[in-house]
Amino acid sequence: EFLRTLFKINEGDVFSRKALNKGIEKATEAYGSAGFYQATPAPDFVFRDVDPETGQPLPGEHPAIVDINMKFQEGTQFFINRITFHGNTTTLDQVIRREMRIAEGGVFNTLGLRESIRRLNQLGYFKPLENAEAIKVTEVPGQTGRVDVGLTFEEQNRNSISFGAGVSQFDGFFGQLSFQTSNFLGRGETVGISLQRGSQARNYQVSFSEPYLFDRPITAGFDIFRRQFHYIGQYTQDSTGTNTVVGFPIADYTRMFMGYSYEKVTIRDINPLYLQEEVLASNPFLRDSLLIASGGKRTVSKISPSVVHNTVNQPIFPSAGRRLTADVDFAGLGGNSNFWQTRFEAIQFIPFTNRLSLGMRAEVQYVRPFGSTLNLPIFERYFLGGEYSVRGFDLRTIGPRDQSGQIVLGGNKTMLFNAEFNINIAGPVRLLAFYDAGQVRDIGENFGWWEDVTEIIPPPRPVLYDPLTTITLREFGTLPPVNQEVVIGRRNAFKTSTGLELRFFMPVLNVPFRLIAAYNPQRGGVLNNSLQPQPKFTFRFAVGTTF
Repeated sequence: EFLRTLFKINEGDVFSRKALNKGIEKATEAYGSAGFYQATPAPDFVFRDVDPETGQPLPGEHPAIVDINMKFQEGTQFFINRITFHGNTTTLDQVIRREMRIAEGGVFNTLGLRESIRRLNQLGYFKPLENAEAIKVTEVPGQTGRVDVGLTFEEQNRNSISFGAGVSQFDGFFGQLSFQTSNFLGRGETVGISLQRGSQARNYQVSFSEPYLFDRPITAGFDIFRRQFHYIGQYTQDSTGTNTVVGFPIADYTRMFMGYSYEKVTIRDINPLYLQEEVLASNPFLRDSLLIASGGKRTVSKISPSVVHNTVNQPIFPSAGRRLTADVDFAGLGGNSNFWQTRFEAIQFIPFTNRLSLGMRAEVQYVRPFGSTLNLPIFERYFLGGEYSVRGFDLRTIGPRDQSGQIVLGGNKTMLFNAEFNINIAGPVRLLAFYDAGQVRDIGENFGWWEDVTEIIPPPRPVLYDPLTTITLREFGTLPPVNQEVVIGRRNAFKTSTGLELRFFMPVLNVPFRLIAAYNPQRGGVLNNSLQPQPKFTFRFAVGTTF
């Protein structure tokens, strides 16, 4: 009765070899989870329109019906004798053993072994365990129903000391000195020290994370940072603060985190375009957003609960699995900024062959002020553009603009979609075909397929006008003339980019380097960082991954 539930086949159904094979696979897994890893289900077919002795069709009219008899050779139930690890010259045995879902003396659960392999591959400490040479199950000589399980690892360099210089759209020209490890002293702890100074960004940070606090699956970590970002054509942001986080499992591959951060932010070197009186007058929130009234300073204290479900098979070049993230930030427990924001992200990787896979990401974000904070600080507003969102556009160039169309003000909600078709060329080299689409909307605006194209109409000349003087006369009782925004057309609300990306992994630096060639079909209304219309074609160099 139990085995029958595994076969989604009923009497009277059209025969399906696919459905039968799926049932056989599930039956094999069921036996394997109980230690019968040598069980072999086999179907026996009886065709009612065929002579069973000769195999020839019977004469006359006979129904095209087949009877399926499943035969099982269950074999012996096996238990685990020893679990041994080889090749882990840096990583301690206990770090590996705590990811195992099988135990010595217990039933040899093949599903448990499969889950163990997945969890070990997720760590990224070793090259993926994928073949029979790395995973060996051998029967113990002279002992019936006992097996030894041996795993052979090949350590990957997860410790890096690097120094040098480079260039990227986000950081500009930069020099850096850093130590980073995700497996400190082979204990699975993450330690990082980073010193980076560049033309657009400076980052000084110390971080530590413990994945198994008190030998329990509790994550705990902190970081202390001082950062400076110069957003071209906009402003410079200085931030100093700390983050702490604690996480614990709530289901297989699902963890809940609770974070707290305290940050002091200063806004300076504001583009003079932002400070023009007519610009400030036409955007009532802009003065508060730029922190002009508060001396350019703001303190943010917030808690951040989040839930992450992650079955992605590898951290560097993933090809299978999904990652779902939901997080909420509440700022207002101290500090002088009150807002709440939420983010939902779904990432899915679909393998086709050993060399071909598809990756997709969908993300939405929303932020809203409350209490004494009437307008969002500009550093909490949302923008898109750059190699981590819509690749063919300059950094932070997609978003609502002021009436003149030259200043990006940002919005309070975003919608983003990314797709990558991944081709494994050889070893650490990948070729990706990508498509990115995103839009940003502000308070009171809705997402949509189309957006209005507007034009600013200057006010009519006053009744009495003298071109040789700045003094104008108007009728008594009339209001001062103002610019009027008139809708003159429509265009695509989603800004899109597609193209090719060559991505290669540098073992010494432990980061992927990227060469991106992009075509931007929907780019209306977007200006690049030089305040010129966004070009149709762009070529970029970057590091890291989009998602």
